[in-house]
Amino acid sequence: MTIFKDIWVWFNAMGTLPWTIRLWATCYPLPQIIGGLIFIQTLPGAIIFGGRILSGIIASQIHKRSPFSKLMGPVGHAHWALILPYLIYELATQDLAAPLFWFISYVVATTLISGIIDVIELRTYFRKGHVEYKR
Repeated sequence: MTIFKDIWVWFNAMGTLPWTIRLWATCYPLPQIIGGLIFIQTLPGAIIFGGRILSGIIASQIHKRSPFSKLMGPVGHAHWALILPYLIYELATQDLAAPLFWFISYVVATTLISGIIDVIELRTYFRKGHVEYKR
């Protein structure tokens, strides 16, 4: 039961961050969770949903040990480096229904944007050490 408590604490703590971070933290994963549930009977949908759940668990555990650490993004999204090539392969080689195609395209685009943000956050961490998100 503690993992659910950790996720809840992390989720509530994210609400104390600046509006720009809260907006991104909503627009990035929430559509992926909803879409993942809608397309869960497809392999890409199940993988996307599972990836989002895993990201939340990892981020909540980082937050538990080091609140508001800028490592939440880079470490919490690292497994997407394995998921993203598969999704791009699916887009390039499979005949997907239009809604699934556009959903996967959205996931790929937002994950690439998130990857850029994560690299910047990781660079900050390596240059300055532990840095918290400003609240």
